[in-house]
Amino acid sequence: MSESEAEGKRQKAVDFMERIGGDAEKFQDMTAAEYAASKNAQLLNPAHRRRIVTKADLDSLVDDLQDGLEEALDPELTREELVSKVKELANLASGEEDSDSDDSDSDDDEG
Repeated sequence: MSESEAEGKRQKAVDFMERIGGDAEKFQDMTAAEYAASKNAQLLNPAHRRRIVTKADLDSLVDDLQDGLEEALDPELTREELVSKVKELANLASGEEDSDSDDSDSDDDEG
């Protein structure tokens, strides 16, 4: 997530905790980076967002995302499998490498 997204989510957490009478100070004292880390998210480096992508690369990415979304719509997936698939697709869309990409190959063993 970007730093501005993390900051917005941090502020929403502060507002929510204030509304319900929770420990809002916990989030008020955090930076956007600390908030992202607390949610196991990573701040994106803006330099990485400006990479040059060819049309062929973009077409391939769209195809991969479409295939992944079709797989994610399988009603037989467990909640954990769905969350894993969505995270995998989010990493793919953001250009991050996913160290758990072997999970997509495990479908071959089941069928």
